[in-house]
Amino acid sequence: MSGHLGGLGIFVLVVALLGVAGVTWGIVALVRRQQYIGSLRDRGWTFVNSPTFDAVARLGNPPFGIGFHRQPDDQITGLTSLGRPFQVIEYKSEHWSGWVGMVSLSRRLPELWITGGETQPRYGVQATGVPSPAQLGPGWQIGALDSSFAAAVVSPQLCERLNALAAGQPGVNLSIDADQLVMLDPPRKEVELLGPWLEQLGSIAAVIDAAPLDQWIQPEQPRRLTFYHHPEWYWIGVDDSLLQFTPVSRLGHDHRTSDVVRGRDGDGPSFVAFTHHWKTTRTETYTDSEGRSQTRTVVESHSEPILGFQLPIRMPPLQVARRGFGRGISFESQAFNDQFAVHAQDTKYAYDVIHPRQMEYLMANPPASFALTDDWAWFSPGVHSQPAIAHNSLFLRGFLARVPRFVWRNLGLPDSPYPPPA
Repeated sequence: MSGHLGGLGIFVLVVALLGVAGVTWGIVALVRRQQYIGSLRDRGWTFVNSPTFDAVARLGNPPFGIGFHRQPDDQITGLTSLGRPFQVIEYKSEHWSGWVGMVSLSRRLPELWITGGETQPRYGVQATGVPSPAQLGPGWQIGALDSSFAAAVVSPQLCERLNALAAGQPGVNLSIDADQLVMLDPPRKEVELLGPWLEQLGSIAAVIDAAPLDQWIQPEQPRRLTFYHHPEWYWIGVDDSLLQFTPVSRLGHDHRTSDVVRGRDGDGPSFVAFTHHWKTTRTETYTDSEGRSQTRTVVESHSEPILGFQLPIRMPPLQVARRGFGRGISFESQAFNDQFAVHAQDTKYAYDVIHPRQMEYLMANPPASFALTDDWAWFSPGVHSQPAIAHNSLFLRGFLARVPRFVWRNLGLPDSPYPPPA
């Protein structure tokens, strides 16, 4: 018994010491953080512990502009010695986590990507590789949507500054994001290194500002969370009013929305996309450890992705699904019948819409199941994601463009609202 108590006493002592050590380390970390913040303020910079989304609202290129779960954290702002605004911020999303530094440019410019050393291109970037100037030497990669813009930006003067920047660190991951020159992995932990790093980044921005780039100036965009290569998409977050008219499950209770996104692609139909959450409650019977029957309440959580596109006019009901949803209407193409099941109240209308060229389009670009209901096209995307929205948006634009003119006219429009494909 005494041995047991002695062991217990030692255990309690160890736990107590660990607790004291944990508190001590916590105090040390807090003191160091306050010292760090003080050193930033001593330079005239501002530190924000929990910045709002406005801090990154004007940024749309990776690591920004991708995914639904975006979280800006610790933020440092100020001016370089020449008065150029800068920001250093911690940023997290589904696809990336780390620190980003940026300085302001005098103009909004197209996206441009420059990587050097052992750095890999950023996740999600959609750009074409362009030749790297000989002045940069080996190991550099340049990406842009417009090769002539890239050639105008990456001048001999810029190459000189980039080589100097690369000499002080193992890799360079630089980009132009509208009116910001953005670089990953700033030396934010060492304030004495961060200042010169920002000055060097500012000198690169000065070279870009001095270049003749006015012909590529981009229009000002609303300050809202947008999506990479989808400038007309925007983030809302929560809008439970959508539950009143969208085809969500009506079962259960505690219905709510999350990750609401609205927008459109070019001249395509506008959309709304979100995740619908709800709960169900049931009572079940079980046998306890003494063999007695008991009941208990079980609450289960559910979710479903919702994606709908608003049509230019009310259209008769039409559903296009994979063959597993019954046989549906029979069409002249057996290959199409084997792949799809089409349901409609008006068979002639279905034949008018799903004509041979439309069948070829469907088989070449298999969509998620969808249904035209009144003035909406509702999809069953399987997941709520940026790629799923983009894929179905592109598909539906092509589908509607292949609806014959006479169908639109019969519905009350003077002509097709979507130019047919060439």
